Amino acid sequence: MPKKLKIILINISFLLIGILLIELIFGGWFNNSNQLSNLGIIRDAKFQFDVSHLYDTKNPTITYSRDKFGLRGISSFNQPEKINILTVGGSTTDQRYIDDSKTWQEVLEKAYKTNNEEVYISNAGVDGQSTYGHLKSFELWFSKIEKLQPEIIIFYVGINDFYRISSDSEYDNIQQLENRGLKSHIKDKSVIYNVYRKLKGIQKAKKHEVGHHKIDFSTINYTKESVIDEKLIDLYSIKNLEAFKSRLNKLIAYSEKMGAIPIFITQPAFTYKIRNGEVFGIEEVKYLEEKYAYNGVGYYKLLNKLNEVIREVSEPVLVIDITNDEDWKAEDFYDYYHMSEVGAEKLGNKIYEKLHQIEFVK
Repeated sequence: MPKKLKIILINISFLLIGILLIELIFGGWFNNSNQLSNLGIIRDAKFQFDVSHLYDTKNPTITYSRDKFGLRGISSFNQPEKINILTVGGSTTDQRYIDDSKTWQEVLEKAYKTNNEEVYISNAGVDGQSTYGHLKSFELWFSKIEKLQPEIIIFYVGINDFYRISSDSEYDNIQQLENRGLKSHIKDKSVIYNVYRKLKGIQKAKKHEVGHHKIDFSTINYTKESVIDEKLIDLYSIKNLEAFKSRLNKLIAYSEKMGAIPIFITQPAFTYKIRNGEVFGIEEVKYLEEKYAYNGVGYYKLLNKLNEVIREVSEPVLVIDITNDEDWKAEDFYDYYHMSEVGAEKLGNKIYEKLHQIEFVK
């Protein structure tokens, strides 16, 4: 065997052995704890963050805690059997930079207690998750938490599914979901794949400005003019909406299997604002897949297309519309999508009022 070829083969062997060791040590092949970590689920941890660079607050150092099950919530901490309402969503549900005591879930729970109703609400939001990730949460996370039997599951969804045009997930096909093969299990358990997925997600979040950062809204121009590529509307309807519908149906099925009632809350953003029935959106034109143009009003229209799908798959009474409320202000957000403490308080109180309009929830 030529010497150069022998050296190459030896190096490849060491590389493969290294990959195997990394997967065995850090992957989820034999350790469910690693599997959850790879999916971005933080457990048994407490962090303190300085949020003065994001929004104005009297106490700029906030506490962010997760219990041993990976759930966030003060009164039900490490006590999943107490949970009446489980909230599921992405970063706007997680609220990484809002104090434990001031998340919209805590505001909602306090509203119940103020009215002499003992309700325990837990936060299962995961930064960056779309409805793809929520399905994984049911399969790999919630099902492993003993005594977790919420009566209601609130899904706060829409924004993280906005940017998915292509139908590229196993969850676009429910039949495929029920009969998943080796490829799906590798994705679930492989630490290397999940590091790649996280890096790709960070890059995508930065590109579409959905990561956490401060925006000075006094410098943002809003317009009534709508910019939206007609091809984008057609493509969105054909690919994204049908796939979104499939995932929502599966989330409903998973919720009902747990004995819970699924309630959906549509999401607001400050890429647009509604005043006296008129929609104003940011003037800046952005692009999906680097070729389909839209501005703030176009974003609003596409977001409401996702909301229409939510109403289609769920009972109308179980959908709470927040997207189209007119009272959102710049002070409620620190960027286009994430709320400040002021916004979280407003959202929690809104949800309480609207939940109480649902007769059986009372």
